[in-house]
Amino acid sequence: MKKIIASALIVLWATGHHSFANQIGPVGKGVSTEEGTARYYAANLKGKLTSFGEKYDDSQLTASHSKFPLNTLLKVTNLENNLSVQVRVNDFCKCEEEGKIINLSKEAASKLGMMASGKAKVRLEVVSHPTPEKTIDKALDNLLTKGREVSSKEEPKENKIVANSAVPAPPFSINRTYDINGSEKSPKGFGVQVTALSSLNMVQDLYDELVKMGIKKEEIYVQVGEKDTNKIFRLMFGEFYTKEAATEKLTWLSQRGYKGVIRSHYNL
Repeated sequence: MKKIIASALIVLWATGHHSFANQIGPVGKGVSTEEGTARYYAANLKGKLTSFGEKYDDSQLTASHSKFPLNTLLKVTNLENNLSVQVRVNDFCKCEEEGKIINLSKEAASKLGMMASGKAKVRLEVVSHPTPEKTIDKALDNLLTKGREVSSKEEPKENKIVANSAVPAPPFSINRTYDINGSEKSPKGFGVQVTALSSLNMVQDLYDELVKMGIKKEEIYVQVGEKDTNKIFRLMFGEFYTKEAATEKLTWLSQRGYKGVIRSHYNL
């Protein structure tokens, strides 16, 4: 039965009719390189289903793209620092409509050194294309597995990845400082600011990176500010009595690929 379904899908792939083939996007074999903006998936999407029925795992080197089918391998190079990584396409997105050319997993973004800004100018190069038969067979396996999971109520339909899905934010107040879990803190003096973002999900991702680098959790703070009437979340670490005392950590951070700045805590 599976062979019959797969054969039908291959025909639909070849004819280009509105079908499963259109769902997984154009083959994209005429594209060899591409440059533009890359972003990465929010932390709340971990474990949810991609367009091809795979569960998103932020520790894997994967990506979503609008032109390439499932299992296309791409080399992604960050043009701002020349770091590169190879990723496998396992999701479809209308990236161009959102001002980007690719969505990356958290692990891929980390290896490209783009966690602080949440985006980067990148170059994409095709490493290998999958054959239509293998692509459809893999996607079919995922969809059949997904169907079994839904019928057994192990994975509801609404768990499919949706770009820009709304996530309720903790009640962080402007002009106050918190730990990553939303407990208010009162650090004094100066700290090293790693980034300032409007997304708490992205701040969480970078917080994880700081912990990996050896910064103690209790020394990491989220300072809430305001920009253009919107909240801005500044991820900072350390308590230093003078700016000079913070300079050593600023240098340490720079050596690890992050451009930090020294900023005063609210309780200076």
